Amino acid sequence: MPKFAARLWHCAALVFLLAACTTAAPTATPTPAPAPTPEPTEGPVELVVWGGFPVSEYGTYVKEQFEQEHPGVIIRIEDQGWDEALRQNLFNALLAGIPPDVVVGENYFQYFAELGALVPLDDVIAGFRDNLIPATYKAATYRDHVYGLSAFTGVFGFERNCAVIEAAGLDCTVAPQTWDELLEQVRAITAQGNGQFYGYTLQGPGGTSVGAVFRIAVYLAQMDAALCSDPDCTYPYFNNPRAAPVMEFIRELNRYTPPGLTFNTHEGMVYEAMYQGLTAYQIAGSWHPGLAQAAGCDQCRYSSIPVPADGHAASLIVGNVVYAVLSQSRYPDLAAEWVAFLARDDVQDLIYPSLGRLPSTRSALQRLRPTVDEPTQAFIDELLNNPALEILPQWRRNPQVLWSIYNDMLTQVLTTERPVREIMDAAQAAADQAMQS
Repeated sequence: MPKFAARLWHCAALVFLLAACTTAAPTATPTPAPAPTPEPTEGPVELVVWGGFPVSEYGTYVKEQFEQEHPGVIIRIEDQGWDEALRQNLFNALLAGIPPDVVVGENYFQYFAELGALVPLDDVIAGFRDNLIPATYKAATYRDHVYGLSAFTGVFGFERNCAVIEAAGLDCTVAPQTWDELLEQVRAITAQGNGQFYGYTLQGPGGTSVGAVFRIAVYLAQMDAALCSDPDCTYPYFNNPRAAPVMEFIRELNRYTPPGLTFNTHEGMVYEAMYQGLTAYQIAGSWHPGLAQAAGCDQCRYSSIPVPADGHAASLIVGNVVYAVLSQSRYPDLAAEWVAFLARDDVQDLIYPSLGRLPSTRSALQRLRPTVDEPTQAFIDELLNNPALEILPQWRRNPQVLWSIYNDMLTQVLTTERPVREIMDAAQAAADQAMQS
């Protein structure tokens, strides 16, 4: 067996071997898929990219321009979902021996890199690595090798609706700087609102498995309350004592959120409540200024996220659209060219005007900054200047079960008065059991 084909077959075998470690793995042992056929030397080449590009100038350009620069190559773009659905679809495709050449994602690459299912891109990015924001490829880094590159990205900040704040008789010129200041204001706003408006927007554990976790993780990062107990961040630490004040804090915030909104499974509706004048404060992604403008919220303002008295400023990379090359690709070199192409200046410069999202290279962010409004400039500065941007853990074993346990814990925190430490300990016990199963 040729060396390259043997390596690819080994990748597939690893996937089969570890299939039992995921909740959705089949009970029967599948027959290993044959090694992919060698790259054709003539005829049209179809590069399959999982990525669901929106209908936009950007989406049209990346396909047509790459095809123009590579005569005979056809880019076939497929939308295979997001979050858990995407991860499971990729796992199934690997099992069946029919994976794409390039896959999109945000928070599962370390798992597939560990299986040997992805191609390291260190050599590909060597010439422009200094132009990349390290936090944007941190989620696709495994044992010091980079396996994926961000096409476009985002980061969290804080958003407020001054019309609501001033209707409650408060000054909106300066945003709350601390947790205590925020709690004081959301209580006062909710009391003044008398059921017409409220102090805070909190997303609870509904909808996607990590939607609520992302924003709560900002508060965890401010307290250095890690969600994992090992350096590789593979073992859950759901009862980290430093997380207890965070759980108490979000429980309190939830008292000043509109009834029913926290557990609305439609994420867009949760955050659009602010633009409709229903809430005063919320954690916001870097795309929120565009949403607020489109919704007519001319009183929406932006600032840094309030910090706890014994914590520090922190944020999370979010909405980070990463692409990686599959080891079983028939055209791994061409696939790597595609991924590198997405980081090119002409491609990156189309992202904000076409999609309203932020580019992920330093040069594109620096070119964009003088052309945008102050809120967007603040988000850009967070990306360019914050060396400690965090990412969510990527569980290797039973990821869906672990996030379900964590979300059950959040539900208990937000819907009961049960002691927080007791809830956290129960979640850790369940996580320990899931790791041993």
